[in-house]
Amino acid sequence: MLTVAYFLVQPVVAAAWDPAYSFTDNTISDLGNAICTTSDESWRPGVFLCSPRHVLMNMTFVLVGLCTTVGALTTRAWWPRHRLAGSGLALIAVSGVGAVLVGLAPGDVNMPLHLVGAGLQFPAALSPLLLGLATPPERPRERAFSLTMGVVGIVGCVLFASGLHLGLGVGGAERLGFDPLTVWTVVLGAVIWRAGSVRRPSRWRLSH
Repeated sequence: MLTVAYFLVQPVVAAAWDPAYSFTDNTISDLGNAICTTSDESWRPGVFLCSPRHVLMNMTFVLVGLCTTVGALTTRAWWPRHRLAGSGLALIAVSGVGAVLVGLAPGDVNMPLHLVGAGLQFPAALSPLLLGLATPPERPRERAFSLTMGVVGIVGCVLFASGLHLGLGVGGAERLGFDPLTVWTVVLGAVIWRAGSVRRPSRWRLSH
């Protein structure tokens, strides 16, 4: 559930930008840029990029990455002993490592390592879909939510990678691709936590 910090911190970091940060025209990684400079990228030449609160954003990337990986590893018992579930959780764990790399290596400081971290997010978009397929029919809402987040994430990643942003902008398409997994981790974290908190009192009563 702590991965919700990813959504809470972004507006705080974006608020310090001048000129203003755009959630549609700027990339997520722009929030973590450590140096104020004019972009020389071919798709936005001459655009001034400056993120005064980049340290906060990069710390959040690292925190969210660690929570994502730890969460994937510690919630294995919640999921069926199914190959799809194991694959989905493995991809989530790897995406957490990628987020840590993104935070430790801002794009304007170490682009090769940053790209490795960002690239690990793409296959992870499949994770909710895989886990949704592995979820038993007895958990229909969880199954439907996982499948939906997986499909949305996959579509978003395709749009982002292909450059067909459909009016969403580069930042909007990137978020459509990467954010469903984070939404999924927040919601499923709450579901698993609640299930655990409900079960614990009943076990306590039985043992006393």
